[in-house]
Amino acid sequence: MMTGLNPQRVLQGLAILETQGRGDRRTVGPIADYGAPNVSDKVIRIILSYTDYVRRTVWKEY
Repeated sequence: MMTGLNPQRVLQGLAILETQGRGDRRTVGPIADYGAPNVSDKVIRIILSYTDYVRRTVWKEY
């Protein structure tokens, strides 16, 4: 769960996670894409492919 860095939002996220079922009572299933054997490689490729774009459009470095 992504909450950002706002302390109140982090606490809200933790409260939600605390009430969710675990194990056999799990209400949210695992994301199929994360079960692939090479997820880390895919994430690295995505991050690297956006580095120049972010530098140019967000940080105005170029």
